[in-house]
Amino acid sequence: MNFNPNVPRNLTPKGYTKMQLMMSIAQKKYDNIVRKLKGTNSLYEDPEFPLNSVIGNIGKLPKIEWKRPKEINPRADFIVDGFDRSDVEQGQIGDCWLLAVISSMADIPDLFNHIVPKNQSIQSDDYVGVFRFHFWQFGQWVEVLVDDRLPVIAGTNRLIFMHSDESNEFWSALIEKAYAKLNGSYANLSGGTQGEAMEDLTGGLSESIDLTKISEEVLVHDLYKYQQRCCLMGCSVTSKEIEAKLQNGLIAGHAYSVTGVEHVTYQGKQVNLVRVRNPWGNNYEWKGKWADNAPEWKLVSPEDKKRLDVTFGGDGEFWMSVEDFMTNFTKLEVCHLGHGALESDMTVRGKKRLEETFFSGEWTKNVNAGGCANFRDTFWTNPQFKITVTDPDPTDNDDTATLIIGLMQTNMRRKAGARFLTIGFCVYQIPPDTEGLMKRNFFNMNRPISISEFTNTREVVVKLKVKPGCYLIVPSTFNPNEEAQFIIRAFTETIVKESECDDKNSFKGLSEEMLKAIKEAEKTKNEDDFVDSLFNSYKDPVTKSINAEQLRDILNKSTLKASCTDPNGFTLETTRSMLASMDSNLTGKMEYDEFKKLWENCQCWRDVFCQRDKDKSKNFNVTELREALMDAGFNLSGMVFTVVVQRFVTQKINAVTFEDWILCCVRLKNCFENMKAQFKTNDGHLIFTESDFLRLTLNQ
Repeated sequence: MNFNPNVPRNLTPKGYTKMQLMMSIAQKKYDNIVRKLKGTNSLYEDPEFPLNSVIGNIGKLPKIEWKRPKEINPRADFIVDGFDRSDVEQGQIGDCWLLAVISSMADIPDLFNHIVPKNQSIQSDDYVGVFRFHFWQFGQWVEVLVDDRLPVIAGTNRLIFMHSDESNEFWSALIEKAYAKLNGSYANLSGGTQGEAMEDLTGGLSESIDLTKISEEVLVHDLYKYQQRCCLMGCSVTSKEIEAKLQNGLIAGHAYSVTGVEHVTYQGKQVNLVRVRNPWGNNYEWKGKWADNAPEWKLVSPEDKKRLDVTFGGDGEFWMSVEDFMTNFTKLEVCHLGHGALESDMTVRGKKRLEETFFSGEWTKNVNAGGCANFRDTFWTNPQFKITVTDPDPTDNDDTATLIIGLMQTNMRRKAGARFLTIGFCVYQIPPDTEGLMKRNFFNMNRPISISEFTNTREVVVKLKVKPGCYLIVPSTFNPNEEAQFIIRAFTETIVKESECDDKNSFKGLSEEMLKAIKEAEKTKNEDDFVDSLFNSYKDPVTKSINAEQLRDILNKSTLKASCTDPNGFTLETTRSMLASMDSNLTGKMEYDEFKKLWENCQCWRDVFCQRDKDKSKNFNVTELREALMDAGFNLSGMVFTVVVQRFVTQKINAVTFEDWILCCVRLKNCFENMKAQFKTNDGHLIFTESDFLRLTLNQ
């Protein structure tokens, strides 16, 4: 059951009510399961995560059996004597990246209690073998229910995967099972990043920092800033081998938690230290300078030791200098907590969270999947999002602000076997009064201030220092016409104004210059005389008008037929729509003045079409449709343009034929003129009766 426990400041009463309803539904689902099982005196067996699919393809494992906690230990309980990071020990699967994050969460009760709802117990009267956990997924929190059947080595009571150092405590084993369910199997947890786990467990935004490409001065500054903010940090040593033990005590291909940064006075100088924890919680620790019981500590004052709470216990936690940290670790992952994490409280452990801006969208083939900036003809069609950044502290000398942007492709989970598309984004500075979509010319004339990497990962994140102003974010897949849903999150120090860029629906008509040029063309004058004579020969002698069949015959005897893909020319359906667009008095007939207006429009629309049909193939590429419509005087929102593409593009050739182009223009013109003629409220909303709606819908 999906719900979002975050209460952003701009949430409407209606939105808040919906959020509360979703939370209530999740609770009722759980309560119903408990009540039903208690009534039948049975234990929960998860139908969505059957035992034959739980493990997945891990490789060589000992023979396993499935047991519930009380079968493993009669004194079993969910949580024993509270929770802490010692409750998390790794099993026979390479998910140290998840282990490191869960152990960090266990040190932060606010975060832990949100992921692991309270009042769950194996010893309570309400125990029926079902447990619930919350994870963040693509902008919303989801509740995951699992049964408590856990894999043990056959013939023993030893858990194979994550477990606690207390033999009768099972919350860590069950949260791992719930996360495995979220990802499809335990096998899918083998190999991952702390950044992904941090996001799924907090709703924050994670950035990855290459420690080989940053100066010590910048890193020290950033580490202290991260410690002041609501951040979780982790680090690792990149290696082709998984969990390879090094001589210095570190483990390559293994995830560590960064639990603090401090400074001490050593031999008269200030030394910056980083505190790191191995989630295994054992004596596999750093053996270099500032390690447990290293000689450097003997020259540190008792006051500094007390301030740092220095202890040497072989518990997996150790100190090292920033210099050694940068030399021996290769990657630092930092998760910034925004409004998507926890409830509406602005702080966690007294530390302020960043402001969060959230957008969601999707790339749709032939509509707004324009590919990266290498594809200059289509890049401008991608979704566009505008944010306005302000100076976080106008009183200081720094006139820049931090802007962290994350683009995540959604619904591409490993459990579905789907591949990640190669995604990225560009950021441009734009004038503050900019409205609507930025068009092709803007991108041809302006350079982005930042281009992210394009990678086939779940998320791409960039951290920028920008001056206050208005910025445009353009997300894209690398290649055009690749479809996916996505979310964009922007984290800043102060509240920002944000909006999705979109054109407003409008019709300004064909330009006077185009109409004049067509009228003055000698070829046009000759054809005008010809179609006039055709009209006179077909018109009813009494009403002086023609019907749809006669309009079809006239157009198919004109030069317009030469542009048609169908050798038979215009169909009756097309000319019926043409007639309906001019038939304001609902007679089903077209008089001469109406015919002349239609004829002029068709000539102009043909001119626009021919400009796009450069190879004379009687169609033009669908990627040019939006610009062609603008040439014809139509500005359409993304939603309306999507409908136009679905209705008027020939999918087999992925192009727009002349007949479909004319029909599209006719119907759009008719729609705009009908809207203009309708009554409106004072605030501009159209007023339709049931009869109005049916008449206008059918008269197309």
